[in-house]
Amino acid sequence: MKIKVIIPNSSREFRDEQADHRRSITSSGTQVDVVCLDRGPVSIECAADDVNAAPYMLDEIKKAEKEGYHAVTIDCAMDPSPRAVKEITRLPVVIGGEASRALALLLGDRFSVITVLPNTAKVIEANIVASGLESRCASVRSAEIPVLELNNYGKTKRRLLVEAKKAIQEDEAEVIVLGCTGMAKLAKELQSELGVPVVEPATAAIKIAEILVQMGLTQSKLSYPPPPKKEIK
Repeated sequence: MKIKVIIPNSSREFRDEQADHRRSITSSGTQVDVVCLDRGPVSIECAADDVNAAPYMLDEIKKAEKEGYHAVTIDCAMDPSPRAVKEITRLPVVIGGEASRALALLLGDRFSVITVLPNTAKVIEANIVASGLESRCASVRSAEIPVLELNNYGKTKRRLLVEAKKAIQEDEAEVIVLGCTGMAKLAKELQSELGVPVVEPATAAIKIAEILVQMGLTQSKLSYPPPPKKEIK
């Protein structure tokens, strides 16, 4: 099985920081290739970043079909261009934010998302409303750390613990969802200290992608019909 993990930003440093983790979580026999964009914003933190990254992200998905991949994951918890990435291919496409929330629903009645910045939180809140999960979401909180500063793991862990504890104690969350794939390496430590399930989106997306390939499933083309063919000038 071959899975292409697309980090929808143009930061090679971020890609290199995360790539070993993505390869380490796969099942035996699964090949994971981690790519970032050749062009686009260096991080995805708001709706404008999403729009600016979208054309290059879609190009990478189209390339994945030609390159013989069996599935694609979008390595971002903000769920950039969620309909477009599923419309343009018949390959299973699993997006980090959607995947982590789907798993959270199996683990408790209410979840909270802890993400990077207030801008990002606004987009994630809108995604939760669009997917009809408001009643299961206790809160969306931001740790006030830009994506490209998450590699300061001591600082990041402290900030995430503060917000996660507030989510549990004040918002009555029973599951914590990490709101950025750059937080992936801290998930197990956070779960140990918080005492509740902590779901991180990069792993959630890859593991669900493996399951979809094994089961022969992909997104319904009744839900995500191919876009009409037209010239783009």
